[in-house]
Amino acid sequence: MAKIKVKELQVGMTLIADVCDPNGRFLLGEGCVLNEKHLKALSAWGVISVEIHDNEMPEIEDKIEISPEAYMAIEDAVKERFIHNNLEAPFIDELYKVSVRFFVEQLGG
Repeated sequence: MAKIKVKELQVGMTLIADVCDPNGRFLLGEGCVLNEKHLKALSAWGVISVEIHDNEMPEIEDKIEISPEAYMAIEDAVKERFIHNNLEAPFIDELYKVSVRFFVEQLGG
């Protein structure tokens, strides 16, 4: 199972879990093979991510080039926000990594 952002979905991918909108309204069922109409509907209903099979995950090609100094500055700024958290806890560590990636994308994008 892999969680993927709606904006990264492609026609032909298969859902492995039911999808509901942010208010809990059922939208698409497990096993649904996505088409263009589904992709538009998921975006329109405010769905952020869905679960698909691991083997359907697209290759990541959007590498962002930033200087090592800029990356270290981002890491330092994010660490400051996590100062009262245990970065060895798996959830906190993942949240920290996602936060760093978010700011790198903001700088590079």
